[in-house]
Amino acid sequence: MKKLSALLFFMFFSVVIFAQSNSNRQTTTTFPQNGKYEIITSSLAFRYTFLLNRENGDTWQLVSTSNGYEWQKIYKNTNPLDKVPENFKGAVYQITMSGVVAKGMYLTNTLTGATWTLYSDTNTGKLFWGIIDFPE
Repeated sequence: MKKLSALLFFMFFSVVIFAQSNSNRQTTTTFPQNGKYEIITSSLAFRYTFLLNRENGDTWQLVSTSNGYEWQKIYKNTNPLDKVPENFKGAVYQITMSGVVAKGMYLTNTLTGATWTLYSDTNTGKLFWGIIDFPE
C-alpha cells in the first residue's frame, strides 16, 4: 500500500511540474539593436500579432484569409508630436502590450513620447491607432 501511495504521489507531482514548465513558454525574443522590423505577439490572443517598422511606425496585423495568412496595414492617426529628426537612423517606435487585457496596446515614438492606442472601427472591425493626448 505504501508503494502504491508513493507512486501516486510521485505521478501527481510530475504532472504538476510538467504543467508549470509548459505554462512559462517564452513569447519574446532578444531583438537585434539594428533591426528594422519586429513581430509583436500577445499572450492573450493570436489576433493580436503585429509587424512593426521600428523606424517609421508603420504597423500591420497578421490576419487569416482564404489563401493563408497576410499582413493587413493598420492606419495611424496623425499625431503632432510624432517627429523624427532628419537623417536619424535607427529604431524609434515600439509597441507595448498589457498581459492582462487587450485594451492595453500602445504604439510610442520613443524620441518624442507621441503615443497611440489601438482601437477597432465599429463599422469595419479594422484596427487603427488613435492618438493619446500628451500632457502639457
